[in-house]
Amino acid sequence: MTMKLRRYLPLAAAALGLIGSFFLPSAVAGVMDARRLDNLIIIDSQSISFDAVPELSLPERIALVSSPNTEILPLVTGQVMEKETAEVRAARELARFFRGGPFELVTDESTVEAGSAAFVIDSEDPSTNMIIWEFKILDRHNNEATVTIDDETGMILKLIYQQGNSSEEPRMQANDSENGSNDRMHETVLQLSEIMTGYYGHPVDIGDYQDSVNLAYYRADLISSGPVVLMYGVVRAAGFTMNERL
Repeated sequence: MTMKLRRYLPLAAAALGLIGSFFLPSAVAGVMDARRLDNLIIIDSQSISFDAVPELSLPERIALVSSPNTEILPLVTGQVMEKETAEVRAARELARFFRGGPFELVTDESTVEAGSAAFVIDSEDPSTNMIIWEFKILDRHNNEATVTIDDETGMILKLIYQQGNSSEEPRMQANDSENGSNDRMHETVLQLSEIMTGYYGHPVDIGDYQDSVNLAYYRADLISSGPVVLMYGVVRAAGFTMNERL
């Protein structure tokens, strides 16, 4: 090595150090961004560990799915059930729910129009989360139900039902007198209270806070060993909504 090259070595080292200090932070940031992106991809592909998540009670699951503070992320499948299994479970739970009630759904002659899984998170407390399935089910009378079930327990957490062109006459007729329709509506709401109490295994008290000829808004209190869980919805002349925000 010549004396001239040795003279410039300190300058070259200083220049390399300066270049490194200038570009290294952005390079490190790029690596970190890539790692964060990988994490997002992992979450999106469902490689999430749920082992450390505390188990939620049924009332807590009902409260979470109906809370305004939830974030919902689509999933390809559930943790406990696959789509085919969840479809069968949804139909079976609907049959249990509607048994003896004011509405009908022929679940053994029904078709699933659409369905998917989702990860539900409490945005204020991310440790509170669960996986749900939602299906749209249609029977041969065009009775339609959009039902949300819990992936772990299979229980119905949310439901929208609309009666179609059934072979039987609806329990409530649109051409009833106002007093007659209100009486029928009140009777239907009370029936739903009994149905929900039997289905969930907890007392469910329903109170009408607004009703008209063929429409009743209600709130229901599910009474468990913990705090009272608010449930709500609408009863129509030929339909029923539970826990779907209106």
